[in-house]
Order: sequence, then C-alpha cells, then structure tokens
Amino acid sequence: MSIEFLRQPETRAISQEQLVTEVKGIYAGLVMVESKCIEVDNAQNAETDPANKPINHEQWQALIALHRTLLYEHHDFFLASQHPSASPALRRVLG
Repeated sequence: MSIEFLRQPETRAISQEQLVTEVKGIYAGLVMVESKCIEVDNAQNAETDPANKPINHEQWQALIALHRTLLYEHHDFFLASQHPSASPALRRVLG
C-alpha cells in the first residue's frame, strides 16, 4: 500500500496594492448586496400584514438566494482581508 500526498495548489503572488483593490471591490459588492437584502426584507415586512398572502415558493427561493449571495460576499471579504500577503492594517479591517 502506497500513500500519496496531495500537493497544495500553486498560488500566484499578489501585491499589497492588488490585494487592497480586491478587498475594496469585494466590499463594494458586499454593500450593494446588503442594501438589496435590506430593501427586500423591508418590503417583505411591510407586506406581512395579515391581510396579505404569504410569499410563494419562488419568492422564498429568490430571498434565500439573495441572502446566500450576501453570505458569500462576507466570506470572500474575510478571506481577502486575512490573506497571507495582507498588511497588519488590512487584517485589522475586520477588528
């Protein structure tokens, strides 16, 4: 029986400038998706008057997908800001 080790995927170097630009872009996307989530949630809460009918399956799926996107944006932001090449200042963004 032989044991084979998997190699880690090769990564390319990234400059501090590139990383900061990446984090800023991710943050902009995060803010945009978060604003949309708030807008949709507020609209949904306004419609939860007992006189209105509940949302249908397709609406639930769209709402879930939107919040999933927000979660992914937060995850990407976390990973980018904690990148091994990140400066201490960039790492503190989440602090």
